[in-house]
Amino acid sequence: MNIIKLEGGDKRLYYLVAHLVMNEEVLAYNLNYPYKTASNYVWFIAADDDNILGFIPARLEEGQAKVNNYYVAGDDSAVFSALLEELVNTLSLDYEIESVTQLRHVPYFERNSFSVTFYWKRYAKMKVLKISGGEEERI
Repeated sequence: MNIIKLEGGDKRLYYLVAHLVMNEEVLAYNLNYPYKTASNYVWFIAADDDNILGFIPARLEEGQAKVNNYYVAGDDSAVFSALLEELVNTLSLDYEIESVTQLRHVPYFERNSFSVTFYWKRYAKMKVLKISGGEEERI
């Protein structure tokens, strides 16, 4: 599996994910919330030789990286881990990372440095734990 990082306006992004973001099943996976992109987004896309396995877009603004939608085929834990690891490794030095995470996916995010800060009915707000002086601390 490869993780491809693309900016929100990159034409390759549309080639790789357009067939997914317009698919009814993928939209249902995202609780019928439409996927968005713009020049201030960065997308992390998991792919094997023939398929797109999942993606996580993050909106970058004012020192924050916000994840508010994503897709992982079959909720595959290895794909979640690869995407989240790449996202955290790439963005955590320059951005405070937050996610609005579907409740069923909280364990995947928790295994990858995220911690719940607030619960709603269908989602949890999560933030990445930072390592400071050998100890984790919430940001």
